[in-house]
Amino acid sequence: MRSNENPSSFYDDLAAHYHLIFEDWEASMTRQGDALLRLLDELLPDRGSRSVLDAAAGIGTQSLPLARLGFDVCSRDLSANAITRLQNEARTRGLTLDAKTADMRRVDESVSRQFDALIAFDNAVPHLLTDAELSTAFAAFYRVIRPGGVCLLSVRDYQTVSRTDTVLTYGVRSVEGARCLPLQAWHWLDQDQYEVTFYLIIDGEKAPQVRSNTARYYAVSIDRLLALLTAAGFVDLERRDETIYQPILIARRPR
Repeated sequence: MRSNENPSSFYDDLAAHYHLIFEDWEASMTRQGDALLRLLDELLPDRGSRSVLDAAAGIGTQSLPLARLGFDVCSRDLSANAITRLQNEARTRGLTLDAKTADMRRVDESVSRQFDALIAFDNAVPHLLTDAELSTAFAAFYRVIRPGGVCLLSVRDYQTVSRTDTVLTYGVRSVEGARCLPLQAWHWLDQDQYEVTFYLIIDGEKAPQVRSNTARYYAVSIDRLLALLTAAGFVDLERRDETIYQPILIARRPR
């Protein structure tokens, strides 16, 4: 087990198994794609082809269904292994998207155009551990969104999270005939930061196998995120709680 403030190695190790946090990854992708389609139809009613930059794409939980739905998708992630898996998943499904590694704090340097929407889902932005790092990322987000376009972030509501160490289980999964138990163990360092250790327990033929790796998060409040987005120049900020399994923060670049 290792703790690393840079999440790239955390997600490099998780890339092959990240889908196991979902009971049914394919079904979850379909639900999220449909939810994002409805939301983007509402927020960008005048757009044509609608381009989306996924700044924390991971293995493609949002990028793949958006590409399937006809969006022009550009996918970026800090983890090289996650991007490799995303490319393979897209190829298997006959989907076309642009997937490369990039740090969300400098995501604007990895593209040569602006987009109708930028997304960063699955509580990605709290991997940035200070307000200064968040501000740097939000400035980069602003630069790659077209005037009138939107930024969508899905995050945990840390105001509802107890600052006590805990274990979260996802349920038993089956992988190539073996039973697997993915789980998270949270350890709070202080009121603002905590470490998450992801364990994958595999019921092997001779003895259980245990894999683990650890990353750090900033338990930043939604109010603080909205304030930082405002400072970056975004307007028309709002929070949506019913779209997917996490709150979505919506911010628009002025026209």
